[in-house]
Amino acid sequence: MDSGKRLERTIAEWEEAVEAEVERIMASKKSVRLSPMFDAPQYAQQFIEMARASIVCRDLKIRTKAVLVDAKNKPIINPKTGAPKVGFADWHPSPACAA
Repeated sequence: MDSGKRLERTIAEWEEAVEAEVERIMASKKSVRLSPMFDAPQYAQQFIEMARASIVCRDLKIRTKAVLVDAKNKPIINPKTGAPKVGFADWHPSPACAA
């Protein structure tokens, strides 16, 4: 016996709800760690290549911890500590890795 409330949806309603959830997630623009197994950028790049070959995907990019820089490419300094600020930045493979 099912004592919980059960929600019945048509396939069209379910697809609409899924698309709305996808849009909500994608609008957040929050970077998330994929997995400890793909922690290094080169492994993440391999994962992205496999994902693009096997499924339809979008907005896959690699971000790594790095010193944040301003528009003039100078490090942003933390006024309290005097040290450069560290955050996430897009990773671009070096020409040697991008073969």
